[in-house]
Amino acid sequence: MKLRVFVSFRKGILDPEAEAIKKIIVDMGHKNIIKISKGSFFDIEVNKSEKDSKKIVKKISQEVLSNPIIENFTIDVVD
Repeated sequence: MKLRVFVSFRKGILDPEAEAIKKIIVDMGHKNIIKISKGSFFDIEVNKSEKDSKKIVKKISQEVLSNPIIENFTIDVVD
């Protein structure tokens, strides 16, 4: 079972890297860009059922892959 975890900042948390990228893009003349967000993803393969895999990956995501104070994560099954 292959799962993808996407980690991104919670709403309201400043992302200086994304803001710097946005500034560069706007300075290049792309004035219609309003917001840029970035995140990280992790592909994890687990040798368990879908239900058990999601449970394992959720625990890993909460404890290792994300900082729950400033980040959210989602888990999707990858074909």
